[in-house]
Amino acid sequence: MKYCINCGEQIADDAEVCPECGVNQSTRLEGGYRGRGEHEKYCVDCGALVHKQAELCPECGVEQPSRGSLRDSEQVVAGLLAILLGGLGVHKFYQGNMRNGVLYLCFFWTAIPAILGLIEGILMLLADEAEYEQKWADGTILGR
Repeated sequence: MKYCINCGEQIADDAEVCPECGVNQSTRLEGGYRGRGEHEKYCVDCGALVHKQAELCPECGVEQPSRGSLRDSEQVVAGLLAILLGGLGVHKFYQGNMRNGVLYLCFFWTAIPAILGLIEGILMLLADEAEYEQKWADGTILGR
């Protein structure tokens, strides 16, 4: 196994294109690659270094796939659901955690789930993407 030159995901040794971000793994620039900075990524077509949030490559003009925008919106929705409807466990159902959702729903009359939902919602909204992924997102969020 090897890792994508753009996103760092593990890919097959013979993969020509990363299945996660679509970057051609055999792309070579004149003079080779220079080190990629923290706020840079490689163009999915020509391999030029572009700003991480660039929509178009300045070298070849190809549209770049956006990563993280879907995850960010899911994080915000889950956080708001936890704050507004956390006492009913709606955020747990949204995240695909049916067991905890039912548990919250069974005990909503005690107000404990509402307090937990408020705390979880605030923590979700304040968490960065990696922390949210580790603590709350288990890959079963609806719509994925």
